[in-house]
Amino acid sequence: MPLHLDLISTLKDMFGRIDNARPSHARGVFVTGSFTPTDEAKEWSIAPHFSSPSTPVIARFSLFTGIPNIPATDPNANPHGLAVRFLIGDDVKTDIICQSSTVFPANTGEGVLAFFSNYRDGTVEEYAKDHPEALPFMQEDRKFPKNFGTQSFYSINAFKFINAAGKSVFIRYRWVPLSGRQFLTQSELEAKGPNFLFDELPGVFAQGPISFKLVAQVAGEGDITDNCNEIWPEDRQLVELGMLTLTKVTDKEALPPQKNSIVYNAMPGVPGIEPSDDPVLAARARVYPTSGETRRAAEPEN
Repeated sequence: MPLHLDLISTLKDMFGRIDNARPSHARGVFVTGSFTPTDEAKEWSIAPHFSSPSTPVIARFSLFTGIPNIPATDPNANPHGLAVRFLIGDDVKTDIICQSSTVFPANTGEGVLAFFSNYRDGTVEEYAKDHPEALPFMQEDRKFPKNFGTQSFYSINAFKFINAAGKSVFIRYRWVPLSGRQFLTQSELEAKGPNFLFDELPGVFAQGPISFKLVAQVAGEGDITDNCNEIWPEDRQLVELGMLTLTKVTDKEALPPQKNSIVYNAMPGVPGIEPSDDPVLAARARVYPTSGETRRAAEPEN
């Protein structure tokens, strides 16, 4: 079986074979807003959304696992996801897909498959003894945010920026919350309902937009760009690329029908941004569209 199909099948073994749900990050909510670049952004990349005054976006906050009704208070719902689609125009679009964790279970598609296969089979603790690279993901202290907009999100994979002069650098994205990182205490979490991140979101927007700075961490000399678990030092240059301003939960009527449901793309697909040679990125680029085709072909929800 091809790797991307094996990955999807293994995730569905773990979380349930629900054709109209994503195999991972199944529970989510779409929100809309806009992205405004900084003046500096276009000096780093010729990507169109870095030179346009403003670009509309449709984003999706999500919870981990392929369980569509997983409680927001469940520890397995972490890490959270943030996928942002930039609607550049004339059917041109590009996506940035991030998660609230800085680490991943493995640094190859085959390694990710092995990790989740052992997780499914209840042997992941034994697996980790021989694969210590999985331990940071397994042992990460994942706090619960006050709302989706009070945590940072990270691209994990690296991408290549190319500017008008042809100069290129590798970067990793970060979404940094303008409100600062704010998390619940254990007692606050225990007082929350199972759907609090979703139920409270309209009230959060009623107080004002949820905003994130888009920041690029620039690789330094010798930094590894094709291994998502090689964390770059924090003293690397950080470049502010723009502001994401999310203003409301997207009405269901404003979303495309299931046969045209939104499928975020791990590959940039626009000039000025290219993928790195990270094999995990290559695997994600096969998993997402295949999963999307299955969802689009599934029976619609009632």
